[in-house]
Amino acid sequence: MIARVNVMRAFSAVLLCSPGVIAGDAGHETPFVSLGVGARSLGMGGGFTSLAADATSIHYNPAGLASLEYQEVSFMHSVLFEGSTYSFASWAYPITENHGLGAGVMRIGTGDIIRRVDFADRGRFDYAYTQMVLAYGRNFGEPMAAGVALKILHQSLDNRSDFGVSMDLGLSVRLHHGLYLGATAREVLQYELTLIERAETIPAAVIAGLSWRDLALSSQMRLTLAVDVEKHMDREIKVRAGAEAVFGDVLSLRGGYDRDNLALGTGIKYRRINIDYAYKLVDYVDGLHHISISFLLGASTTERVRLRELAKLPPEPTEEEKRFNALMTTADRFFRRFQLDSARVYFQQALEMQPDNEEIIGTLAAIEESRRVQGEQEEALRVARESVSQTLRAFITQAEQMLVEKIYQAALDFLGLVFEIDPGNTSANQLRDQIVMARNAELATSLDRAQQAAQARRWSEAIEAFNRVLELDPENQPAQQAKVQMLAALDLPQRIRLAVELFDRGELAEAAARFHAILDVNPNESVAQDYLSRIQERRAVRPVATLEDLQRDREFWELYLEGLRFMRNKEYQKAIEAWEKVLQAYPNNANTLDNIEQARLRLGTQGTGD
Repeated sequence: MIARVNVMRAFSAVLLCSPGVIAGDAGHETPFVSLGVGARSLGMGGGFTSLAADATSIHYNPAGLASLEYQEVSFMHSVLFEGSTYSFASWAYPITENHGLGAGVMRIGTGDIIRRVDFADRGRFDYAYTQMVLAYGRNFGEPMAAGVALKILHQSLDNRSDFGVSMDLGLSVRLHHGLYLGATAREVLQYELTLIERAETIPAAVIAGLSWRDLALSSQMRLTLAVDVEKHMDREIKVRAGAEAVFGDVLSLRGGYDRDNLALGTGIKYRRINIDYAYKLVDYVDGLHHISISFLLGASTTERVRLRELAKLPPEPTEEEKRFNALMTTADRFFRRFQLDSARVYFQQALEMQPDNEEIIGTLAAIEESRRVQGEQEEALRVARESVSQTLRAFITQAEQMLVEKIYQAALDFLGLVFEIDPGNTSANQLRDQIVMARNAELATSLDRAQQAAQARRWSEAIEAFNRVLELDPENQPAQQAKVQMLAALDLPQRIRLAVELFDRGELAEAAARFHAILDVNPNESVAQDYLSRIQERRAVRPVATLEDLQRDREFWELYLEGLRFMRNKEYQKAIEAWEKVLQAYPNNANTLDNIEQARLRLGTQGTGD
C-alpha cells in the first residue's frame, strides 16, 4: 500500500531488483552486471562476452567496439518491481575499420518514496543507481582485439550520494571461421560507495565466453550459439548460455539460461532499425520484461573504406548535394536533441530529393514509431488520472454518506483511503474537518445526556448515552468511570429493571451483559434466565448487516477497506477474496455483495483485454 511504503523498503526494492541479488548474490556485483543490457543479449541469457560487436559492447566486452560496422544508437527500458525502473542508452561509433568508440549510461531508480518520521509523512524522495561508461576498442591484427571501459558510478539516496570510478578490460579472439573467444575482467579498479555508514566495495570478476556465429542451417536460417562462464570473488562459478535463430535476416527467436533463470526473446529488423524484446523468468517475483530499440546510422565501415579507395579526393558537391547535406545536418541535429517533429520535417524534405534513401526512410519510420509510443503513453496517463479521480470521488461520496448517518469513524476511514492517494486533497481535508466537528459536538451532547439521565436515575437512557460516548471515543475515561460507578451503585432489583429496559430498547448486547452480571450474583435468578433465552431467540434471526455493523467490527472493517484498496489498484481477484472473507461473517451485507459483483465484471473485462 502506498501510504505504508518506507525508506528501507524502497531502498531494498532497488538493491534487490536483479535476479542475482534475489538468488543470494548481494554484494558481489552491481545490479547492471546482474541484469545485463540490450534485449537481444538478455533474450540469449546474457552470454554475450564473445558476441558483443554492437552498442552493448561497452558493457559486455569493450573489445567488440573494434568490430563495429555501423554507428549505432541503442535504447532500452524495463519496469522492475516495487516501482523501480531500469534504463539504458548507448552510442557506438567506428572511428576506422580497426578502432571503435562507445559511450553509454545505465540507471536504476525508484522515485516518489514517502519519508516517514514518527509515523507521519514528511515529504518524498528518490533513490538512483547510475553508471556512465566511456569505452574504446582496437584490433591488433586479424584475429585479435582488445578494449577498455572506464566507468563512473553514482549512487544517491535522498540528499546523500557518492561517486566511484572503475574499469573493465576486454579481449576478443577469432579462433576459426565463425568461432570466437571473449574474455572480460570487471572492476579492475576497486571502488567504494558510502551512502550512510557502511562502505560497499564491488569485488573483481572474470568472465570468459565462447560463441559460434552465423551457423547456416539453410538459405534462410542462421543459428548462433554462445556460452559465458563467470567467476566473482567469494562466489561459485555461474553460467550464462543462449541461442539465436535468424530467419531471412528479419525475424529472430532467442532462448537462454541466465545463471539460475530462463530467458526468452525475439527481435525484428527493419532496414536499419532493430526492435528486440526479452522476457526473463525470476523466482519469487513476476518475470522481467525488457524492450530495446537500436538505430544504425551513417555509412558502414566497409562503405567508407571502399569510398576512400575509390577516390582519394572527393568531388566538389553540387548545389543540390549541398542543399541535401544541409537538410540532413539540420535534421540530424534535431534528431539528436529528440525534437522529433522538427527532425521529421527536414528528413521529409531530404527524402523528396532522394526518394530511395534507406537511411532517411528508416529514420522516419523510427520517428513515427516513437511518436506513436509517446501518444499511447500520454493516453494511458490520461486514463490512469481519470481512474484515480473517479476513485477519489467515490471514496469522498461514501464518507459524506457516513457523515449523514453519523458513522463518523467509517467516514474517516474512507477519507484515509483518499489521503493514501492524494494527501493534499482539498475536498477531503474540508470534509474531515466537518466530520471531526460533528463527532466532537455529538460526543459532548451524549456525555451531557448520560450524566443528566444518571442523575435522574433513568438508568437505561444513561447506559445508552454512555455507550454512544464510548462508541464515538472508546478511550473516554470519564465515560468509562461513570458507567462503572453507576452500575456498581444499583441493587439487584434495579439491575434487573435496567436490563429489562435495555432489552425493550433493543440494546441486546448491553442487556445480555447486564443479565449475565445478575446471574453472577444470583445464578437462580429466573427473570435474567428468561430474558437471556429471549435474546438468544432474537439473535438466531440474523438481521441484514449494514455498513455501520461492519464498521463496529474493526477486524472485518479493515478487511473491507483492504478490498477497496485492491479494487483501486485493479487487483480485482484479491479484492474479491478479501470481500468473500467479510461475507463469511456478514453474509447479507449489501455493500460487500455489490462490490464483489463490480469486481467480477471488471475482472472479466480485464481478461478480454478491453
